[in-house]
Amino acid sequence: MGVGSKERADYGRLYSDSPLSKSSESLPNDEPDKSLLHGFLKSPTRSKSWAKLGFIALTVINTTLLVATLVMLNYSRRGECRAYTEQECAAKTSLYSPLLEPDSGAIEYEHVMFQGALEHKSIYKGTPNKDLDEAWAYITHMNNSVVTGDVLDRIGKSRIAVKYTEEQEPGGKYFVGIEVFHHLHCLNLLRMYTYRDYYDRPENRPAEFTDSEVILRKHVDHCIDMLRQALICHGDAGIVTYYWVKEYGLYPDFSTQHKCRRLDNIIDWADRHHSTAGDPAEGPDTVWLSQPPE
Repeated sequence: MGVGSKERADYGRLYSDSPLSKSSESLPNDEPDKSLLHGFLKSPTRSKSWAKLGFIALTVINTTLLVATLVMLNYSRRGECRAYTEQECAAKTSLYSPLLEPDSGAIEYEHVMFQGALEHKSIYKGTPNKDLDEAWAYITHMNNSVVTGDVLDRIGKSRIAVKYTEEQEPGGKYFVGIEVFHHLHCLNLLRMYTYRDYYDRPENRPAEFTDSEVILRKHVDHCIDMLRQALICHGDAGIVTYYWVKEYGLYPDFSTQHKCRRLDNIIDWADRHHSTAGDPAEGPDTVWLSQPPE
């Protein structure tokens, strides 16, 4: 055998023993093409997984944005009242009254320490006398205030209510009172009722005590219930603490801090809207009711 044939034989054996040759021979006819493209083809399973992850991520992002928006909106709304004046906040927490109008000047708040001690001396309590009666007369302030018909519309009252004649008050002005003064009037009536021996004397007798005993008793009961409703309505949420006091044991401390509307401002509003015409007179459009309103 020549040299050329030996080299060819050796070359042939090397080719036949090559792993590449063996792997190629073991594949079907169309497999080599697929094996070359294997790294470039996307797996259907992997594609679905990515789509699912993308959907989840988008949902999480949208939910986060929604929650963030709601939180910001909530904080924004919480801050609204802080941006208002005290008068505007009072108007938002009360039914309409002309005293709550921004330019009325009737609403101003102040910090007040209630004086709750039994022995505390006050011009408003104790044995009746002239100075005490004058002090109560000032804060009850039962003067004749006037408003327009628009106010009656806004508070849900009929325009058949008592109105001044055009000669008395031009412009169709209605005769009204202010709730706080009625509440103080009622409290004063109860105070006087507890001192009947003093206020039954002719020189001290108030107009309410000139009524019959039946009417006076109804008046007193009316005032008790009006004050009950007012106190429940306003629902003071202040806290009363207690102390151990010798000879008493547990003892409440009713001297507490409060934030109150200044009564002087309300009195000033009533004076500025006071009619100098006296009591209203019957006019051509006066309506008489068959019984008191309920």
